[in-house]
Amino acid sequence: MSQSFAGVSPRPGSPSSRSIALELGDSSRVGEARRLAMTFGARAHLGESELGNLSIAVTEIASNTINHGGGGELLLRRLEQDGHSGVEALFVDAGRGMANVAEAFRDGYSTSGTMGTGLGAARRLVHEFDLHSVPGTGTAAVLRVWKGGPMPGAGARLRIGSVCLPVAGELESGDAWASLTSATRALILAVDGLGHGPSAAEAANLAVSLFRANASRSAAELLGVLQLGLRPTRGAAVAIAEIDMAGGEVHYAGIGNISGRLLTASSMRAMVSHNGIVGHQDRRGHAFTYPWTSDTTLVMHSDGLKNQWKPETYPGILRRDPALLAGLLYRDFARERDDTCVLVCRQGTA
Repeated sequence: MSQSFAGVSPRPGSPSSRSIALELGDSSRVGEARRLAMTFGARAHLGESELGNLSIAVTEIASNTINHGGGGELLLRRLEQDGHSGVEALFVDAGRGMANVAEAFRDGYSTSGTMGTGLGAARRLVHEFDLHSVPGTGTAAVLRVWKGGPMPGAGARLRIGSVCLPVAGELESGDAWASLTSATRALILAVDGLGHGPSAAEAANLAVSLFRANASRSAAELLGVLQLGLRPTRGAAVAIAEIDMAGGEVHYAGIGNISGRLLTASSMRAMVSHNGIVGHQDRRGHAFTYPWTSDTTLVMHSDGLKNQWKPETYPGILRRDPALLAGLLYRDFARERDDTCVLVCRQGTA
């Protein structure tokens, strides 16, 4: 598992797609988790009651992660979508897991002699909550609190779960991602700046800026824009997915070692990227087209995540919030000596 950064806040101006990780090794970290969540909530301009609910929910799930999961990590991310701001808290552990998830939400249920109100209370206090657990393997839980109430129409649009963290010893990540979505179309960017540290982050951040400034272009056209725009930098691996939800297609254009896969309940298909480095080689971007349905899940990740993962390791995960699969892949397959970025995208919610 990648190194976590206890108590570190995002650098000013850093993209909201970045995560901050806090190791939950013992009960002393519960207070740190609460304080860090409150800092994120204040930056998202949550109201007083929303901050209070976020504080209680994070405290409850952090305590569960330590007491029942044997410790794990909290991954915090500030949310910005369609003019709405919020906070996401994603918890992962490799503990004993839960044999009966539904029963664990019942008030009064406990396996350790406590009052047994943590999971049920946390779910009621937040706007979005989901959990995945496998006995003997561990648990992932995600909660979100939005400023002003739940996100309208969240179930109809593309949902994106992510973990994006720098390598140990760095405050800036050379991996980044961005998305531009509407009810019928979505553009998803994943970028891995060459190497790591400030120079890699410079390339990644410039790629995100160029991507957002050219939202009307196709995936292949955007890759061409980045080819020119990243020439002053050390370059990057880049992949862009353009999802036409109305037309039932996804167009994928990539250069470098960003991995892209399409998952369904019965299949997994790797998407094609060209070899090379964007910004350093004059290679034309070509988009490959694949079928897309409302049951398709798109996973994109940098080489900071090992490629050996299989979705069947996590039974039922494709029916759950996409952040849970992102967290589990990070937990099980992140490399210790590289920046890590993983995205999981699908329509609707469980």
